[in-house]
Amino acid sequence: MRIVTRDSKSKKWSLAESATYSNEEELQRLLAGSPSLIPMDEIRDGASPLLVAIREFGLPGSGSTDLLAFTAEGDIAVVECKLDANPEIKRKVVGQILEYGSSLWGKTYEDLDEQVMRRTQRNLVTLLRDVVDTDWSEELFRERVSAALHDGDFALIVAVDEINEELKRIISYLNDCGSPTFVICALSVRRFSTAQGEMLIPSIHGPSLESKARKASGRRKWNESEFFETAQASVRPEVLSVIQDLYEWSRGCADTVSFGTGRQRGSFTFAFLRDGQRLSVFTVFTDGILCVNYEFMTKRIPKDVIAGFSTVLRSIPAFRSFPKDATTFWSLNIAEAFVADDDSLSGFKRAVVALGERTKQD
Repeated sequence: MRIVTRDSKSKKWSLAESATYSNEEELQRLLAGSPSLIPMDEIRDGASPLLVAIREFGLPGSGSTDLLAFTAEGDIAVVECKLDANPEIKRKVVGQILEYGSSLWGKTYEDLDEQVMRRTQRNLVTLLRDVVDTDWSEELFRERVSAALHDGDFALIVAVDEINEELKRIISYLNDCGSPTFVICALSVRRFSTAQGEMLIPSIHGPSLESKARKASGRRKWNESEFFETAQASVRPEVLSVIQDLYEWSRGCADTVSFGTGRQRGSFTFAFLRDGQRLSVFTVFTDGILCVNYEFMTKRIPKDVIAGFSTVLRSIPAFRSFPKDATTFWSLNIAEAFVADDDSLSGFKRAVVALGERTKQD
């Protein structure tokens, strides 16, 4: 590729010289500082830019991936950087990034957020809030991150200075000859120098249009019938009975009950309305997990109200492991918490009702 540039003052044209990276860490630092260089909209139709990238993110049993990055809507990208001179740019890096994806798969949002906190001293929501410059739904972000972790729905990206033919073929095969939830791509970030400065040309080799359309069709907004059909196939009858009980009770008690998004795992969320805004209290998933959405509540109601709610919850046997400092999301397994303990379920409902009454008094 020949790049010719024109000086705005002299009006002269000059040939841009191809430049190299001194090492793979330089490419990693470049993408970490400007994750939006990765064209996510070419990887997934309609995807927004990557805004936050965490370097050297440790994955138990798999080492550390070069970058773990997020969009404001909750898309997750796993990025591994290799230079063409590295023999691992062919087969080994593909196995490596698949291993990183498999290590993330099945994690809970809480597990991931805890790792992010250890690595950066800030949680995911705080990191995103610092860089998002438009209206942003923290609730939708968390919901989509949770769904992506559950489903293994990641963008796996091998970032290189030059894409070789063997890597292209492997990438095409994985995307187009199967139906994986994830998408895997090669990102070439070619570098050029001119008298005026430097130039980068990012280009993606990834799924075909047919493959992208097939993956996009898997995204959906859940509804009641789909939610309970999936839950019935996912949990034991006694767990399903508790989920149905919580749903029917929520419909009569909550100001809004909304269904979430996700490829494989559905959810519904119980919320009150406070000053015209949704106060998300808890979410129930089709796999029998209940999550108390403390982090959303901290943005809407006083700390003493949340602390009182947390104290009441922790007096219930099923919630004794919940923290006193209720500032993030905490989950429990419905089978373990409520199936054989009607008192815990009744106590949870009373605590939620009391929270709603208190929020409407303040």
